Amino acid sequence: MARVILMFNKQVIKEYPFVEGGMSIGRHEDNTIVIDNLAVSAHHARIDKTDSGYILTDLQSTNGTFVNDKKIVSHKLSHGDNIVIGKHVLLFVGAEVEEAEAEKKKQKMILDKTMVLDTAKQRDLLAKQEVRSEPKVPEKVGVISFIDGSGMGDIELTKKLTKIGKAETSEVKLSGLLMGATAATIGRRPSGYTITFTGGLTKLKVNGKVVKGSAPLKDFDTIELGSYKFQFYQKEKEQPVS
Repeated sequence: MARVILMFNKQVIKEYPFVEGGMSIGRHEDNTIVIDNLAVSAHHARIDKTDSGYILTDLQSTNGTFVNDKKIVSHKLSHGDNIVIGKHVLLFVGAEVEEAEAEKKKQKMILDKTMVLDTAKQRDLLAKQEVRSEPKVPEKVGVISFIDGSGMGDIELTKKLTKIGKAETSEVKLSGLLMGATAATIGRRPSGYTITFTGGLTKLKVNGKVVKGSAPLKDFDTIELGSYKFQFYQKEKEQPVS
């Protein structure tokens, strides 16, 4: 199912799964997505699902509706589109990405087999579960979401160092004549995520600016590497079901 992520000043406010019948956006409380800001019209815009995809329509708002910095009247949404209404940004996450993730989980469940534990191992696992039962602060994990039509979808950055390039050893494998074997890396540190240019003739850009060294990453930064384009954001790491 597609969803819309409402943000203000690059901070996520709320996620809205797409509802049957469409989603309305505006200042009035009867909207699906309510934005309490005087720059937003009472009924500003809406998103409808059609046979050809998801269509965003501006409802003759006072200040207009923008997609990827372009003013629109009607626009067919693609995964990763940034909808700007007033001072708020709504990130559209396409249904095809959700379906791909669901299919991966389904395949994993099919491949998983039930393992019969001997008594000693069972006691050891139960003891470890009891130790882990104390409540923990939700851990966040970084994600890069491709918005260039390459079909690579979302990739979680779970390792301390994620290599990006055309080498077989790269965690994120990209192609291209000028792409370096390891063109860039994304490091995961306690203070956050950092992207570093490591070589090759392909330029690394963050929010349109060329990066020749390292740059810290913030939620919904746009990264370009050659013909590839993706966004970075963080989400709460899924906890294993006990």
